[in-house]
Amino acid sequence: MSPFAIVIVVIILFCLFKVISSSAGQNNATGAVRGGRPGARPSATRMPTRKPPECLGVPEGHPARTAAERLEAALTADFEARVKDRVLRNTPSLRDGDWQWRWFELKRYFLMCGILRGVPMYGARVDDVWHEMLMFTREYEQFCKQFCGALIHHAPHAPGGKPDPGERAWFDWIYGELFLPAPASGQLWGPFYRTPMPHELMRELEQDSDEALRTRKFNERAAEQFPDIDATVRYLIERGRMLAASTGQEQSHRDRDDWTTTGMSTGLLSGMFFASSWGPADDFHNQMDDAQSVEEREANGDNTGTGYVCSSNDSNDDGGNGDDSGGSSCSSDSGSNCSSGDSGSGGDSGGGSSCGSSCGGSS
Repeated sequence: MSPFAIVIVVIILFCLFKVISSSAGQNNATGAVRGGRPGARPSATRMPTRKPPECLGVPEGHPARTAAERLEAALTADFEARVKDRVLRNTPSLRDGDWQWRWFELKRYFLMCGILRGVPMYGARVDDVWHEMLMFTREYEQFCKQFCGALIHHAPHAPGGKPDPGERAWFDWIYGELFLPAPASGQLWGPFYRTPMPHELMRELEQDSDEALRTRKFNERAAEQFPDIDATVRYLIERGRMLAASTGQEQSHRDRDDWTTTGMSTGLLSGMFFASSWGPADDFHNQMDDAQSVEEREANGDNTGTGYVCSSNDSNDDGGNGDDSGGSSCSSDSGSNCSSGDSGSGGDSGGGSSCGSSCGGSS
């Protein structure tokens, strides 16, 4: 090889080396800026940059819309700022966007508590915000009573507690019926639509009376006081009855839009969720994945895990029901005693109890 050719080869190799070095340097800088180790992939749990939707993502025309508006009005900006300040003391690196999504999902959880008899808490980071909120006993009680007429209790579970899989399926269905998809939901609550709806629960929705379903599944006290909550309960019972009755038909190739007649863009996955739950368990996950768009899969989460942290609970259930997975979300107590003893925070998609706070009323 001639000296000229050798020089050309050396120059080419040198240029390639510079290009590779520059690319590696940019990757390292990106990892450092985003808080990861050099060259590390950015965290998959970073919250979306856009702001949460207004009115908790409950669309206009939905029976729960005015309840969501009342909830938002009951949580003043001053109360939010004080809760946020406490959260930031424990998590000083928390970004403002992350805070907005945690606060947003906690408000969605409270709306579910106003409608349902008991709501397990599946999001450790959302629960951490609730813990700090409970420290403001007077303001918290005022918020609860203005929103749903009474106190929303915080009921911790024993370490290593295992939720009934049917509870997660019920949570997913109600959540999808109330709210439009939001990009942070799957990150904070764990993946949605990964647990089939139990056959027994679908039979109850189809066959039991409205009164029986109200007593077992919904917050009767709040429904008696607030017409919008009562209308939402009636809407959910009607939807559940229709969906459960349709699962016995041939539905594997139905278009999912056939299941949504409300025109409100909520519950778009409900038909496939019920139908897939009734079919073979091995087919459930594939059918639910196929039914969702890329955006829906990202919002609903693609991982596994349905562990819970704690739940809302009514400690004064008139029926004497000792269900520790959550009695009525609201009670008529006139005061509250809250204590906090957080023993550590588990992951959002699994793990044992991380709650050490419990609220009970004093008459």
